Amino acid sequence: MSLQALILALMLLAASPAEAGSPRSHALLLAPEWEQAAQRAKERRAAWREVFESLEADPAECEAVVFPELLRYSRVQDGVEQAALLALYVQGGKAKADFSVGMFQMKPSFVEQVETAWMRSPLRHAFKLYFDTADNREQRSRRIRRLADERWQCVYLAVFVRLLMEREPSLATLPAGERVRLLATAYNFSFTAPLGELRLRQSRKTFHLDLLPSRKTAYYAYAGIAAEWFAVTDTSRIETPAMERLPASL
Repeated sequence: MSLQALILALMLLAASPAEAGSPRSHALLLAPEWEQAAQRAKERRAAWREVFESLEADPAECEAVVFPELLRYSRVQDGVEQAALLALYVQGGKAKADFSVGMFQMKPSFVEQVETAWMRSPLRHAFKLYFDTADNREQRSRRIRRLADERWQCVYLAVFVRLLMEREPSLATLPAGERVRLLATAYNFSFTAPLGELRLRQSRKTFHLDLLPSRKTAYYAYAGIAAEWFAVTDTSRIETPAMERLPASL
């Protein structure tokens, strides 16, 4: 089913008197941002899939985890924040600047956590992927250049997923939709939060699309958006060619 057909079906369902008391889908509540984000994902899915599969992370689950970020991604705002990071983060680290940048809206502090955890994991040898985690201007500059590269954001996302799956083996035994909700909660809330806390937080409505929240700001459950997108796009693991290589080192 195409996205347009899905949205039309949901609109008809929402208009039905028999369903008057049921919750409206995020596709309806967040239109037209939903359609714009869906188009972004569709255009980039093949390239993303290559990187995710190169690190043996499920492409549909990875995409769902960051789909809420696509809803509020702004190219203009992102350019401003990248410039600020270049000027401030490179000089003084995350204490000076820790903005979310790129289509997946990753913060330098998040990437630092992921890099450090990866370099303590045997996975680094299995995939021959290594990071220099030294806290100096050179490495901070390299980190910002990677964050500005969409393929490297895919690498960081896949690494994040692999590390959580390694830390919490029970995630592999869950239904895919439930696993997506927990991974998405960890991505939005905390990379280091224990599984029990993620379960408690997965339904909390703390995510919004406004640049600056106000009294009129609408809040949503990040995990709920991710799970809905996963339900729309997961097509029983369609096979695609494997990734030839990771992005060139920066």
